[in-house]
Amino acid sequence: MNATFQELHIDQLVIHAKNVRKDVGIVTDLANSITEQGILQPLVVAPALAGDGYTIIAGHRRHAAAKLANVDSLPCVIREDLDTEPKQLVAMLVENTQRADLTPVEEATAYQTILDFGDGFNVKTVAKATGRSQSHVRKRLLLTKLNGDAKGKLEDQTLNVDQALVLVDFADDEEATAKLLEAAAEGRNWNYTVEMETRRRNAPVKVANAKAALEAAGIELIPEEHRYSGPWNRLYEHEAARTMEEHAAAGHRAFISMWGDIEWFEKPAKAPKVTPELTDEEKEAKRREAQLTAALDIAHAVRAEHLKGVINDPPEGAADEALYRLLVRHLHSHVNLFAEITGRHPDSESDHQGIKAALAAMTVEQMALLLHMAERSQEDELLKLWAWDAGDYRHTWGPKGWIEDLGSVYHYELSAVEQEVLDHFQQAHDARLAETATEDQEDEDADDE
Repeated sequence: MNATFQELHIDQLVIHAKNVRKDVGIVTDLANSITEQGILQPLVVAPALAGDGYTIIAGHRRHAAAKLANVDSLPCVIREDLDTEPKQLVAMLVENTQRADLTPVEEATAYQTILDFGDGFNVKTVAKATGRSQSHVRKRLLLTKLNGDAKGKLEDQTLNVDQALVLVDFADDEEATAKLLEAAAEGRNWNYTVEMETRRRNAPVKVANAKAALEAAGIELIPEEHRYSGPWNRLYEHEAARTMEEHAAAGHRAFISMWGDIEWFEKPAKAPKVTPELTDEEKEAKRREAQLTAALDIAHAVRAEHLKGVINDPPEGAADEALYRLLVRHLHSHVNLFAEITGRHPDSESDHQGIKAALAAMTVEQMALLLHMAERSQEDELLKLWAWDAGDYRHTWGPKGWIEDLGSVYHYELSAVEQEVLDHFQQAHDARLAETATEDQEDEDADDE
């Protein structure tokens, strides 16, 4: 490195046209400090590539503060070796990342600017020059694909880098981007919206693939109205676990859901009872319930990821709460706590040592949460719409307590759609009460007559 030290007049210094930092911030306190003590750390400059003077490489804040403090000359380290724009940009990036954090967008723009020069610059050379990992540089470069709104929210920290990287995947989808930005601002619906938009994006291909597979197997589709009522009975999950050929041989028919999943139906052995055709209102109610059921499937996937995260990194107090709830209820678990994680079954003698080792590797907090989850979890039930109905007798002995535990133990906040499902049943319950009250009043009036 070819460097010399010299006092330079402030008029000799110019800000680099492609300065990495776009905003030097408020420099009043720094100006006061310079007035009292002078500039303690010299600026780093390089000879201007065009014209006279020197381009600032590091020290833009000190330069701005010196102007405010009416200082004429500044101590500078002159880097004669920075004789090209790419070299100057790399040096600016290194200097700034060593002294203060750049915003992610500023860092991404700087990397992209350097790469745009070519001249042998690629992700590997930029990572080496700046002391960053290649993975870090690649992820930052992805942020350049964001639209202006997303970049602005990333700059003002209402959007974090992880969320921004998700948005990159939807950069060509304005509608999805808008929904994701709204969810990021709201907070609790972020994971649900990501899952929803991911499924919505992938659905056309999945639906097309499902149709092609069914057509190739010679399997007919049932109309949507027969999904709710009609001559075909839907198969339970364990009954539907067959190959396409087996379904075809059994004469089954199929329905493709909005997400591209195949639902299987069979014709009952006995002739079905003749049922009146559904009214338009009843059909709409069935469609609404199908939409809510599909939404619950997304919520289930989001909760599953959330619960895995809680097990891997238990929030403070979660384990104590879980153990407390188990002790209070005097519950005893009779299920395998480790099968899904270790792939080992407790009845297998050969897996005894493996299970013991898995147990020894866990913290008390993880074991407590696993024990509680194994005893209390009703996740499979919450895939079913009835489980959210407080008026259903089955709700009280399982799903209700698990919904409560999701909040108090696992710090899970119900998404808007989950709350919508609860409200859906509450409104239906209120309507039934109102109808009953009206009928009772009519009976009383009739008795009075």
